[in-house]
Amino acid sequence: MRWQEPVKVDVSEDLLAFVGGHPMVAERLVKLGMTDIASARSFLDSSEYKTSSPFDLPDVEGAVDRLDRAIRTSEPVLIWGDFDVDGQTATALLYSGLKKLGANVQYHVPLRHGEGHGIYLPRLRDWLSRGIGLMITCDTGITAHESVDVAQGSGVDVIITDHHLLEETLPRAHSVINPMRLPDGHKLRDLPGVGVAYQLIAALTSSASSAQGTDDLLDLVALGIVADVAKQTNETRYLLQRGIEMMRVTSRPGLRALLEMAEIDPLELDETDIGFGLAPRLNAQGRLSDAKDCVELLTTTDAARAQELAGQLESLNARRKLESKMIEDSAEYMLERDPSLLEYAVIVLSYPGWSGGVAGIVANRLAETWHKPVVLLCEEGDQAFGSARSVHGVNITQALHECRDLLLKFGGHSQAAGMTLRRDDIFDFRRRVSQAVRAQAPDLAEEPTLDIDGYICLPEISLDFAADLRRLAPFGNGNPPLTLATRDLRLVRSRGLGRRRDHLELLVEDRAGNRQKVFWWNAGNAELPESRFDLACTLRISRYKGRIEPILELIDLRPIASEEIEVDSAPAQFVIEDHRGHHDPQSMLAEMLGLYHDAIVWREGGAGIEGLNRNELKPAGTLIIWTPPPGPEEWSAALEIVKPRRLVLLDGDPVETSLEAFLQRLGGLIKFVIGSRLGRTTLDELAAATAQRTGAVRYGLMLYGLSGRLSVNLREDGSVMIEKGPSSHSLPNRESLERLLRNVIDETVAYRRNWKPQQ
Repeated sequence: MRWQEPVKVDVSEDLLAFVGGHPMVAERLVKLGMTDIASARSFLDSSEYKTSSPFDLPDVEGAVDRLDRAIRTSEPVLIWGDFDVDGQTATALLYSGLKKLGANVQYHVPLRHGEGHGIYLPRLRDWLSRGIGLMITCDTGITAHESVDVAQGSGVDVIITDHHLLEETLPRAHSVINPMRLPDGHKLRDLPGVGVAYQLIAALTSSASSAQGTDDLLDLVALGIVADVAKQTNETRYLLQRGIEMMRVTSRPGLRALLEMAEIDPLELDETDIGFGLAPRLNAQGRLSDAKDCVELLTTTDAARAQELAGQLESLNARRKLESKMIEDSAEYMLERDPSLLEYAVIVLSYPGWSGGVAGIVANRLAETWHKPVVLLCEEGDQAFGSARSVHGVNITQALHECRDLLLKFGGHSQAAGMTLRRDDIFDFRRRVSQAVRAQAPDLAEEPTLDIDGYICLPEISLDFAADLRRLAPFGNGNPPLTLATRDLRLVRSRGLGRRRDHLELLVEDRAGNRQKVFWWNAGNAELPESRFDLACTLRISRYKGRIEPILELIDLRPIASEEIEVDSAPAQFVIEDHRGHHDPQSMLAEMLGLYHDAIVWREGGAGIEGLNRNELKPAGTLIIWTPPPGPEEWSAALEIVKPRRLVLLDGDPVETSLEAFLQRLGGLIKFVIGSRLGRTTLDELAAATAQRTGAVRYGLMLYGLSGRLSVNLREDGSVMIEKGPSSHSLPNRESLERLLRNVIDETVAYRRNWKPQQ
């Protein structure tokens, strides 16, 4: 990334004095347009914000009159929702608000598979036959011309509440409430779907002169705002601030159950907890199952039912993570095999076995990695459907509009969209959508920039400083966390975090000897700096396991010198004795054990010698390697545990290199686990017993689950439960699993073939 140095801004003395604390707080306010005390006060303190009237939204007044009539006459009202979290929360909010006002109301949330976004006409006809009198959409409907015409033609008025981009003409509904109809700069223009729904209920409540108010609905608004990555300006920021306050003390059984499942302390909840703890669980249900259960979870008053539904979400969230990892692995494999796909302005990938429900999650990660829009498509029959995620400066829905003649269906907003097209048109679509994006953003191919808000020194990092910056929260789209930078550091050591060592904890040091921990999330196999570097990061307060401390989260590293430095990463330097190729490895092993009394032997798989597997390793002066490690993460973890001064390399027993041999050995282990361990084991145990990586074991177990004779439950903590009988979990297709498994095994074979430890 190309660093953009801090932009000097003029901050008045009055504003500096009012804001106080570190000058960067006032500077950020000025960058956001808060140049005077009044605007700064309303930004920092929600109680000082002057709200807009919900009646500023076009058609709200007519919608309120129509709803008031429906409530007075007990007319059947149907809420037509959407399956993403914005749609779920909007549906729950409308249902709760209308129920409280005495409406005769029910809701329908479309299934992602079979109905999709929008108003599915066959399902609408079914509802019309049941005798509804009024329909309200939430987070959808702005492009549903045909469905609206059918409903209105059947005598059912339609009130649309939506926030997605407008087409040239509006549907002929009774009311169309969409903040995009407001002029640019209006305080309500950036509302997400749940925010629009809230404004309608607020208007209806005020017209009804109800004493009940709408504050109890703000927890749902906050959840939807963060989940939809809505731009946090003006009214949207205010509603999020108030919503987080309400969520901390919510009496909603469903939210309390979700917070418990996610191990979040309600009183300390912030936007990060919503975005990474709550929203993914709700999204998993909408992506992989029926989102109406989420609406029930958010509206039920039954604590036992809430616990049951929250547990269901937890299981689906684990499956969502697994399927996301599978799609990500196969997408990266496609890009490795065909780098020409990266030459397009939009990365477009397709595969028959992908789950359309989680494609958007992976598309977002790939867009962040490659700094360009990504479209992932699931091929099904002669069609392909999927999701697009964009980057800053590219309106992906506008780009889709430019090639609409190739699309059977599409919709979304500037940063995310969904679409369906003919499978035969994928190649033309890749070319056309890339042309549209290049026309929008000619500089997209350039190195992305990173705006630095300010430079700090390591001694400045403290709880007080982090709390001072936190006054600008909640952070998100439109108000990102401050990007801080510190100069001239060296890496002292690093260690892997997480079950799969996906993350890194770095210890860095400046010239004066000050040290600081830095967390590098999703670092994977990223190269660590070997020379001095500058660090760009964010600062936040961590309350992990009750320990409160300021932590830095890495955004980017910038090398500053070519000089080599010694990295004190565990272990220290060691000597290597390479006896591979010896005609009698077992006699050489005996000789080494007799020579080095501080030695331990690392052996795995079917090796017929005494030794330790990766899960049994312990510190030792000499590490004799009988079975070479299956990958770099396992090798790094072993070195970190053993910290040897000497490595002895031997040619041990050959490890199975074919998919068939691996599955045969895994099958034998499964029989043993069922017969002798009551079906209980872990991915790490099976990986060591097969001398493979946990990814291979995971895919292998899922293949056995497809047989219909075994139920394999892969838990989030890495534990595994195997039982006889058909699986109760839906699994990817066999072709996808075999392909992914073969990739993992082939990578391990290649790694072992070329493996040579460095001194």
